[in-house]
Amino acid sequence: MEVSQRGKRFVVIDGFLDEAKLASARTMLSRANFAQVDSVISPAEDGMAFRAKGIQFRDDLCAVGVGGRPAVYEELVRTVHREREFYGEHEVDWNRIAFTFWKYPAKSRLGWHDDAGHGRRGEFIVFLHETWRPSWGGELMVLDVDPEELREVASDAPVSRMEALLDACPISPVAIAPRPNRLVLVKAETVHQIHRVDETAGESLRCTLTGFVSKDVRETNARSARERMAEALGVR
Repeated sequence: MEVSQRGKRFVVIDGFLDEAKLASARTMLSRANFAQVDSVISPAEDGMAFRAKGIQFRDDLCAVGVGGRPAVYEELVRTVHREREFYGEHEVDWNRIAFTFWKYPAKSRLGWHDDAGHGRRGEFIVFLHETWRPSWGGELMVLDVDPEELREVASDAPVSRMEALLDACPISPVAIAPRPNRLVLVKAETVHQIHRVDETAGESLRCTLTGFVSKDVRETNARSARERMAEALGVR
């Protein structure tokens, strides 16, 4: 495992999983049930992708060393705990981690967006396909600029908000190749996209385990209320 690139709003880690854990993650991917889904950004332009049913951990299940959890999930939880600069402190800044397998076929992409809201602190992407040629595209494009800086360059151009930001921003996006066994961490509110998978990829699919790290404010408030009630009743 090696940090090969680090920006203000992203980190690239190569060789994320050892051989056994990588093989196990790929087996999970191959056995998952996928459904075809339309893009939530631009269905007409992005094309379709395939999404497996997600899984979500909350509170104590976000701790390291929980028994019976798949090895790839455990490694990601360790990474989330370790990368405090990105995600903050468990239970203070975040209390939920979600995991979902995705497959992007040739000619598909996911347009520019920033994944803001819903209590999100950031996301992670693990590339699980066995081989990927640079000419096949599918890069994760990241605009490594803080949201505050983007607000200063925002314009009222007659195009989508994201395209207006990109057009006005003097910084060019960073292209992160979908190299097998590569992990990418991205802070929430970072403008990014999945570049279109080239048709020369043929039957090869861009396969990932993707997830969000977030704070469930409703759950936190409910827990605080229970704790106050317990304290009032003298329960420890």
